Amino acid sequence: MALYRSRGIVLRSIRYGEADRILDIYTRDAGLVSCIAKGIRRTRSRFGARLEPFSCVDFMAYRGRTLDTITQAESLRSFRGVRERLDRLQAAAGMAGVLRALSGGTPDRRTFNLLYRALDALEKGEEGFGMIEASFGLKLAVLSGYAPRLDGCAECGGDVPGEGARFAPAAGGFLCRDCRSDAPPDSFPVPPGTLGRLRELAALPLAEAASGRGLEEALRRVVRAHVLAHAPGAASLASPAGTAGGRP
Repeated sequence: MALYRSRGIVLRSIRYGEADRILDIYTRDAGLVSCIAKGIRRTRSRFGARLEPFSCVDFMAYRGRTLDTITQAESLRSFRGVRERLDRLQAAAGMAGVLRALSGGTPDRRTFNLLYRALDALEKGEEGFGMIEASFGLKLAVLSGYAPRLDGCAECGGDVPGEGARFAPAAGGFLCRDCRSDAPPDSFPVPPGTLGRLRELAALPLAEAASGRGLEEALRRVVRAHVLAHAPGAASLASPAGTAGGRP
């Protein structure tokens, strides 16, 4: 078995057997990997608390056929503040689900850096966590080649009204007045200003996403629905977002 070293962020931790955990880790060099940390739940585990969800770690592991086996881990940044508040944790879990859906196993340092910046924004912020989650999902969709259309109607390219707009996930964007009369069954109405706020989020640096408040839930719903309709790993979003980083 080949031994390797990598840097990664723990997305999910699941109990396994009597003392182990299975971890989903998004790594800087290998993309998404699944590992087992043996004995981690024992009181005197050599891993301690270094592999908690959303921790950034430097680790060594042996490659396996289905699961890699972690042999060593050092904490680079715990992001403890993300886990200490439920609203931050829910946003981080939503981001983890979107990342698993969009990234697959493809390594991309831009994706790793985007996730790190998003967790940093969550930990440092006091509000606007849903905006950070929506901004992360939107920017990741762009990086992954699944960006929604924001410059006009997804069907005809025409202007989208400020009021009475609908979002059509399968079509990849919003619908104008003419096209919404024959809207696909997965479309849904959005509050006035949703498209404008989404355009602002696309232009803003992720660290500034929380500064623009309003329409938070609508933006999260739009981004999530878009990812669910287009991402190759969208089945990972089928479970509630709050369980993505959990430890069942």
